[in-house]
Amino acid sequence: MYSHLISTNTKPHLSGVAKFSEIIAGKLSVPFIGFTEIDQLKKGTTVFLSVSFFMADIELETEAWRFLSLVEEKNIKFSLFFHSFDDLPIEHALIKRAVHIYAANAEIYHQLAFTDKPKRNVWSPPLLSNGLKTNDFALNIFSFGMAFKIQTKLHKLLAAKLKKFNIDYIIRFSTGFHERANFGNYDEFARQLEEIYGDKVQFYGFLSDEAVSYFLNISNLYVNFFPKGVRSNNTTIFAVMKKGCPVVTNLDTFSPHWMKKRKNILDVQELTKEMISKNALSKVGEQAMKDVKKNVSLNKLVTLIQKDTK
Repeated sequence: MYSHLISTNTKPHLSGVAKFSEIIAGKLSVPFIGFTEIDQLKKGTTVFLSVSFFMADIELETEAWRFLSLVEEKNIKFSLFFHSFDDLPIEHALIKRAVHIYAANAEIYHQLAFTDKPKRNVWSPPLLSNGLKTNDFALNIFSFGMAFKIQTKLHKLLAAKLKKFNIDYIIRFSTGFHERANFGNYDEFARQLEEIYGDKVQFYGFLSDEAVSYFLNISNLYVNFFPKGVRSNNTTIFAVMKKGCPVVTNLDTFSPHWMKKRKNILDVQELTKEMISKNALSKVGEQAMKDVKKNVSLNKLVTLIQKDTK
């Protein structure tokens, strides 16, 4: 019946409205697009709109008005699902042309009492995933870092090796705040990682230090890749090693000299099935904890700085 689902929100990892829209589009077996992609709509088609204009966005409203012009031009019909209603001109204009209207809650339905268009008081279903996946037989992998630094090429290599080794695993991703990062980065890379790891990946957004520590404690392995290789100022890697969690990463000639492959760290390029048995990983983690304290401690750095001032 519908050819497309069009939503005001298009980042499922950051927006409940977008997540709802993506799920409903999947159930309807139609493409999930934003208002900036409406030029692909054909004449006489019927689409489903999932909208929320509660946050002021001039660009979005402009695209929505353009959609209404396209409706006239191509004789497009549409149903309208309101996640919020703010009595805006664009909302009233959409209502006038809508064939069916759905209100996500009773308050919105009450606000829409003025229109005699066919409407329903409905709901938004639970959108959370199954939550924390745990499996005593799975390899629990965790990754934490800046979204814009994620190296998808090396993640593809890791995923291919885990598949080849027939390893049962779950990989969890979180990201950190950074002045150069933005929410769009995270959503973009999340999609790429979903393509790589499929249903074995879970995303946890922005986590506090305490939450990161929790996931490291329940993980058998930490993964993080860099454009060239680990450097002596990649503090996340050191923090993970200090907690005794084994690390898989990429190394080169400029990586810290004290990092020894298969001893206190693992290089994804040389990864074998034997290296990622839980027993082998435990030994790597224990050695990593000792070596990071010995080589990159805060006190050691301060001592060097103070020594140069004498």
